[in-house]
Amino acid sequence: MQRKSSITKRIQREKLRRTDEILQAALKVMLAKSYTGATMDDIAAEAGITKPTIYQYFKTKDDLVVALVEPIILTLAEKLNAIKTDLDSGNYKSGKQIVHDVYNVYYDTFETDPNLFKLFNIFMQMGIKKGQNSTAIKKIRDLGKKCFVAGHTIASTAVSKGFFKDVDVHNTTEFVWGSFWGIAQIEQNKWGEEGISPYLKPVLKYGEKLLITALVKK
Repeated sequence: MQRKSSITKRIQREKLRRTDEILQAALKVMLAKSYTGATMDDIAAEAGITKPTIYQYFKTKDDLVVALVEPIILTLAEKLNAIKTDLDSGNYKSGKQIVHDVYNVYYDTFETDPNLFKLFNIFMQMGIKKGQNSTAIKKIRDLGKKCFVAGHTIASTAVSKGFFKDVDVHNTTEFVWGSFWGIAQIEQNKWGEEGISPYLKPVLKYGEKLLITALVKK
């Protein structure tokens, strides 16, 4: 029985190792050739395996993207929900701090892996196209919805508690999401080098100040 358990664990470890190798190869190839330019043959060659082996783990290229970006989106949603919990618990004393913490959540998530952010942006810029896997698209939408719901709840609670002005909560959530990722994308593209642009944080700080002026009541 112990031998069987040991074999099962070894198989699971091997599967996790192989999955990670495929994902890292996919990320490298997609960043080099773009999402549309990368093929499963390219990814298999980079991972040093055959294409049929990849299909044992991932059915489509879209599924690879979902597996790559899912952890970072879930982390973002969890951190936003933590702010929501603190807000509900009365741990915030000012709207300014709420805006600051939300922006920091976005930045910290981006800073964790700028390459994944870049891949996610490439994938989303394609729009919902006919050739994309519907299951993967639904998964991306569902993941993104977690972040929007958390952000929406933060904004509506901040309004009801008098921290934010009486603003359109839905549009506020959309604007905060879009402004952060839009600024990050533009500054990274302008930088055009490895790592994070040194100009990104100053621009984000300015954007944060504008949001505080527009939103904060107290």
